[in-house]
Amino acid sequence: MAGPPGIEVAGPPGIEDRLSDMTARGVLPLPVRAVTVPGVSAGNVGVLWRQGRASATWVREALEALPDLKWIHSDFVGINDLPVDELARRGVVVTNGAGNYSRPMAEWVVLAMLLAAKHLPHFVRQSDAGVWDPSLSLDELEGSVALFLGLGSVGALAAPMAAALGVEVRGVARAFRPSSPAGVARLVPADQWRSQLPEADFVVCALPLTPATAGMIDASALGSMKRTAWIINVARGELIDEHALLGALDHASIGGVVLDTFAEEPLPADHPLWGRPNVLVIPHHTWSSRKVAKRMDDLFANQLKAWVEGRALANQVDLIAGY
Repeated sequence: MAGPPGIEVAGPPGIEDRLSDMTARGVLPLPVRAVTVPGVSAGNVGVLWRQGRASATWVREALEALPDLKWIHSDFVGINDLPVDELARRGVVVTNGAGNYSRPMAEWVVLAMLLAAKHLPHFVRQSDAGVWDPSLSLDELEGSVALFLGLGSVGALAAPMAAALGVEVRGVARAFRPSSPAGVARLVPADQWRSQLPEADFVVCALPLTPATAGMIDASALGSMKRTAWIINVARGELIDEHALLGALDHASIGGVVLDTFAEEPLPADHPLWGRPNVLVIPHHTWSSRKVAKRMDDLFANQLKAWVEGRALANQVDLIAGY
């Protein structure tokens, strides 16, 4: 238990320790009682905190145990693995962890541009093999063009970082914006992003996975890109048609890819993306930072205070739109 009986918050095993620690640190705005689900029927519990590595299966089991659930807060950002139809039918409010991971992921976006321009994977492999070969020509970021597919919390933070290095950022926004976010030189309407591909040196995938975005980086998109262009995906693996991507890599139709996310995770040991000189595989880890845990706790504590006080919750997810 975390503190004396108060508002009840359901969560996966370990929630007791997390809430107890938050109480000891004075993070929580009111007394909270932890309820571990599934395993118990928790009538009258209205709040569910999806934390850590709680799976979509666990969420479904938790929903069965919480007949009076009113609100789910998820430490994650994506909701594509949630039973959105059931949540919408039950009128459950869903909030996500947008902003918790934006800084480390934005830094990875810029790092990926740098390592592509400087061919860092090539030199790491040379270093491991004890090979001295300075024959490869390298590039600079200044004057390059980056097409950001998505200007959410990650894209909006990475844009000015890239712009500070001389990159011309063109951002694709799903909704109308009266002005460009900081660092974005050109706003591109959502239905015109393909027209920008022939000029892009980097294509940054920072969109949620929805029926409209699944497979959007297809053979046609890949075929219209520069042969030297790199794709950076820190969003969802299913945004990219993997078969088409492998074909583009096999035929040197693009420069390379930095991938943090895949349709199947972990990436199987025999997957053809492994071992390629122009492919950097990251194990869905660009979100990682020692500061993330505090951000997650602080966000939930602020949300819980707003919930108890009857104020609007931040980061509310549109279950119909999928983000």
